[in-house]
Amino acid sequence: MRLEIGTFPVHDVVFGAQTQWRDGLLEVARDEILDAVRSDPRIAKADLELAKPGESVRIWPVRDVVEPRVKVEGPGVVYPGICGRSITTVGEGRTHRLSGVGVVEVSETPWHESGGDHLFVYLDMSGPWSKIIPTSSLINLCVVVEPDPNLGVDARNDAVHNAVLTVSDRLAAATVHQDPPEREIFELTDVDPSLPKVVYILCLHSPQAMSGSPATFCTSTYGLTQLTPPWLFHPNEILDGAITGPYRTAFATSWTLANNPALLDLYRRHGTDFNFLGVIATRTEWTTQHEKEMTANQTAKVAKMLGAEGALITWDAGGNEFIEVIRTLQACERSGIKTVFLTSEDDPTGSAPTLLEPVPEADAIVSTSFFRADLLGLDPLPPVDRVIGNPQKISGRLRDHYVPTAGPLPAPQRYDDHYGFSKLSSIEY
Repeated sequence: MRLEIGTFPVHDVVFGAQTQWRDGLLEVARDEILDAVRSDPRIAKADLELAKPGESVRIWPVRDVVEPRVKVEGPGVVYPGICGRSITTVGEGRTHRLSGVGVVEVSETPWHESGGDHLFVYLDMSGPWSKIIPTSSLINLCVVVEPDPNLGVDARNDAVHNAVLTVSDRLAAATVHQDPPEREIFELTDVDPSLPKVVYILCLHSPQAMSGSPATFCTSTYGLTQLTPPWLFHPNEILDGAITGPYRTAFATSWTLANNPALLDLYRRHGTDFNFLGVIATRTEWTTQHEKEMTANQTAKVAKMLGAEGALITWDAGGNEFIEVIRTLQACERSGIKTVFLTSEDDPTGSAPTLLEPVPEADAIVSTSFFRADLLGLDPLPPVDRVIGNPQKISGRLRDHYVPTAGPLPAPQRYDDHYGFSKLSSIEY
């Protein structure tokens, strides 16, 4: 597969008469795009608001952030499968992207109605929280949308996310007939056979067990969110959005998956430092130890059959999910595959280890700091002048009371830098 990514940098966004990109300025035809969103009869209300870096703005509740991308040449569509989009395999031809801008999904629609996984992610465009969240540095076009409350939860989720993809598609389409100022070719070319063969193991949460539904909205692979055996991906598929959708942290969004620095660094070093073999996507939060160990062993088997000598493992956080992640690492090491584990850490206080289940094979770990944001010294986050979304915010995991979203607020419960976006870390003395 050969994929050319054409990048159109966005330095400013304004509302105007038509949607167009010119010399770094993205003009957005607000009314026209809102008409397209509202044409879906499932949408009860929708609005568009802009939030720019450095502004005293807080956005809540944030369900996802999407980077506008569009297929210009080659099969399929970007972000395939989700919301009924084509499931044609992607990763070839040419794709255009608008860099520096995010389409933010702002809605109170829950992922599911079985408890847990409630909404608590918010973005600040200024202040200490904004400095460590990559999407706070974007110019964010917020799609504030609520579906018909009489619909079932799956239909509400589909309607809300489809509205965001409608906006993203409209923005990216403005670049279709233009030549991109920046181009990059991604291809797994033949390389020096002496280079170490490396695979990237991308562990992804599935909410099926918690929600009781295989259709629950979450991070999807070609639109599927349920527990499945390991999938082998060409990295170009991921650059075209084959893995998309959010989880419950600010680092688990469509934007962070498409701009994953761990994946991009491996890819760009292909042929120089590594022979990059591809990506194995492994689903987590199986319900029994038998299932967890089987998944770990099967993932290691696929890596071994590819000829991998080394593996980078990342995951998108949790407690239950950690068991199959660490057992995957263990299975790889026992198969002779040297592994590096990129992960956030648990609370370091007391005598408990900072990994839920330490194993002796986990001896090459890159820490991205603590997943509990209250350990980062950010509290309290300062008040803001403007709120996009709900003026009241749920306070606490029990959702037992509300506070003004304008703040001041404690930092969000989870930090969880899954892929090494920031420069925060923890070190062992």
